[in-house]
Amino acid sequence: MESKDRKILFNEVAAPGCFRLGLEWRSAEVTPGQFVMVRVSDGLDPLLRRPFGVYGVHGGRGKNPLKGNVVELLYKVVGKGTRILSARERNESVNVLGPLGNGFPEAGKDEKVIMVGGGMGIVPFLMLAKKLGDGLLLYGARGKSEAALAKDFKGTACRVKVSTVDGSVGAKGLVTELLEREITKDSVVYACGPVGMLKAATKVAAAAGVRCHVSLERSMACGIGVCLGCAVRAKTHGERENRNYMMVCSEGPVFDSEDIDWELL
Repeated sequence: MESKDRKILFNEVAAPGCFRLGLEWRSAEVTPGQFVMVRVSDGLDPLLRRPFGVYGVHGGRGKNPLKGNVVELLYKVVGKGTRILSARERNESVNVLGPLGNGFPEAGKDEKVIMVGGGMGIVPFLMLAKKLGDGLLLYGARGKSEAALAKDFKGTACRVKVSTVDGSVGAKGLVTELLEREITKDSVVYACGPVGMLKAATKVAAAAGVRCHVSLERSMACGIGVCLGCAVRAKTHGERENRNYMMVCSEGPVFDSEDIDWELL
């Protein structure tokens, strides 16, 4: 982990309201599921950094998808910070802290990976798909424009199935309905997206008797577990016995779904 000014190599529209940000990166290897904290402005407004999951790493030697000279972020303009970031131009610099957090664990030898992404929850799975070389991505989007983000997976060996709320692309309905149809007893589920989707994915995985790991999205101020602003309630069992809370930034963002008290999230 390091805090360093990174040159912007590109900052372009990926889909309506969504941007790809490419940053010069000549340092630490990134694990699928990790994130960075970006200072979007050179001034004091906004004061706090913004967290962004790492979408891709490019320019590495050989076939290593985790190390290279470009880190790519995929983000949606939702507020003041991301609006300012979307206006930043090539060759400008932004200060970046990272990589941070833990990523997705290795799948077992006989486990078949199912990645479940909802909306911008697709972000951590492109790197993971490239690392795995296979797997199944189930992507839930609101409509056709958001579903277009799944096109980046055409360059991987990962199979992709899409669902949209309005039925404009793929199956009509929720992505967890796709999960119910695709899950088998030898699956392992990795999920990222809205809390409601993660709760549903956890229930589907539990009913099938398979492991489920979820990447949580929370507001973060520091990214290193100091401010305690991203705390989530933990279940008190196993290794986490007698622990009431976990920090998404430092202990996550990826958790075993069984460690989270979903009723209080």
